[in-house]
Amino acid sequence: MRRPSQKTWELIRELYAGQGFWRALALRQNRPLWIFEQIASTQEASVIPHLAPFLIDGRFDVREAAARTIAALVASLQPSEFVQLDETFRTNWGYHSDAASPWIHLKPRDLKQFWQLSNAVVVMGVTSFHRSGFIRNAAINELATTSDGSELPFLLVRLNDWVEEVRNSAASAVLHRVRPDYAKHLLRHLQLILRLRSCGRCQHEHIINGVTALLQAPDILPVLREGILSSDRWIRRETFRIAIAAKTTQSTAFLKEILSDPDPILRLWAARNVFAYLGDAEVHPLLTVLVRDRFADVRCVALNAMTKRGSQDASSALAAALLDSNSSVRSLARYWIQVQKPEFNFASLYQQSLGRNSPKLQRAAILGLGETGTPADAPAVLPFLDSPLLGTRKAAIRALAKLGGEHYTREFLAALVDAHPGVSTEATRALATSAACLTERFRSLFQTESLPHVRKNLFMLLTRQPFWPLGVFLFEAMRDRDEQIVELGRREFRNWLERSRNMATPPSASQARQLHNALRASTGMLEPQDISGLEFCLRAYN
Repeated sequence: MRRPSQKTWELIRELYAGQGFWRALALRQNRPLWIFEQIASTQEASVIPHLAPFLIDGRFDVREAAARTIAALVASLQPSEFVQLDETFRTNWGYHSDAASPWIHLKPRDLKQFWQLSNAVVVMGVTSFHRSGFIRNAAINELATTSDGSELPFLLVRLNDWVEEVRNSAASAVLHRVRPDYAKHLLRHLQLILRLRSCGRCQHEHIINGVTALLQAPDILPVLREGILSSDRWIRRETFRIAIAAKTTQSTAFLKEILSDPDPILRLWAARNVFAYLGDAEVHPLLTVLVRDRFADVRCVALNAMTKRGSQDASSALAAALLDSNSSVRSLARYWIQVQKPEFNFASLYQQSLGRNSPKLQRAAILGLGETGTPADAPAVLPFLDSPLLGTRKAAIRALAKLGGEHYTREFLAALVDAHPGVSTEATRALATSAACLTERFRSLFQTESLPHVRKNLFMLLTRQPFWPLGVFLFEAMRDRDEQIVELGRREFRNWLERSRNMATPPSASQARQLHNALRASTGMLEPQDISGLEFCLRAYN
């Protein structure tokens, strides 16, 4: 839920400060109603506990305005936010103010008057968040008389109430609603239903299972379709899980439709489940499309299915997948080809593919050669370090790192200071394994380079040096001219300081002296407890 703005708090304070102005508003008769209208437009539902006392005000127009405002704010809530609203009611200072006293001392018999308000169900639902168990139980019993769906989120929240009688009343009301004509409301609040699995005050599996079984019924498929079309991604995916588990003829047809859904996760789940229920005649046209899906995991599923079923297009699909842009797809294709042809020379194929005109295929060939080649294949990759294409240069660095990267440190250092952040980051990964041997070179570059992304990458490489020299470097970083480096240094220094207390190897005399000097030079930059902690650590080692 959104936190109230300062302006909203000012409006709330005016309402409470003007409790007497309900009786003295000759000049400003409509001011309170105007305030309610302003609050209703904020969508800041966390102020609802402060508005609840006005539901029992002496003037009907004030009660009605409060009810309308609360209903407008509740309408802005997502299903999961009803739980947050319940918690807000219990922790809000509004419960302890003098102005809220009549609300605090509300009696169960007083709830009947709320049905006179135009938004009675929402008002009764908000009353179910009251701190009194008697009031909550009375509100649940009142809500149980309504079945238009607006009462459901309040009932679901009370299923985890800390009072058993309230839980039982809510459970009875919810179970009464597990029926086909109510399915669309259950689906809308599915997040609150599945939340019950993590609630520990009572076992709710019978409710969850009942709702799930209802939603899997064949005649509820139109409701599931609505869930799949929801703008809420969570609802879309959970609805689809339920459809998959149904394993009916209708759900299989449903799975086929989802194979073309815009959501890649839904396409993946459908692909993993639908092929087992379809014959070869139905599967073949689907696989020829899915093997070119934008999502790599879907392509892997389709490639597996095509190969296992012995499709006539499997060989050509595997050959194309060898030059896929994704490493998982390439690896899978190599696995299946090696099963069929154990002696197949993948490195030779990738060498031959380096001359492809397509930059995408050329990049895949470079990466593939890095994955399957030997150091002897590295010279074939070297020319691509000067490619005008960013993706090709990054692929060449990655491939060389796998084909004996220790021999190409000079090339990686040149790429490290590249003007493009992506190339520099790729070179950083390539240099990471030999960072300890290049500390002095990195320090020199760190002091002379001006490009922010290069200095950040050099900082990351310099954090790989031995522990005690690292501490000296971090002191220097915290005095750097670049604020980004200073912040990185502070963050890393906290971790270093924590580890320093448990180091088995003490610093050498020279390292201890450097740390003392760095500590003195950093006066005012560290918290007193950090300074005393480090001084104590150094004294303990010496």
